[in-house]
Amino acid sequence: MQEQIKSLIEAEFENAEVSFLGEECNFTVQVVSEEFTGLTPVKRQQKVLAGVQELIASGTLHAISVKAMTPAEWQKKSTAL
Repeated sequence: MQEQIKSLIEAEFENAEVSFLGEECNFTVQVVSEEFTGLTPVKRQQKVLAGVQELIASGTLHAISVKAMTPAEWQKKSTAL
């Protein structure tokens, strides 16, 4: 399931870094992409969810949380850890 989701997201976002937390049909997906620059958090989530909408609509994917950030935001967050 994760590989399918990753492939769908990577098809939507060129050069995105995609990682997961979770198991079975419930995931948190973290997407790092320059394409999020200038977008609100809601718009970022909408863009990611649009890529996996077919899986959600079919019931294959029951729940997904999205963390979407730019590479600069990711770097700032990871250095703070």
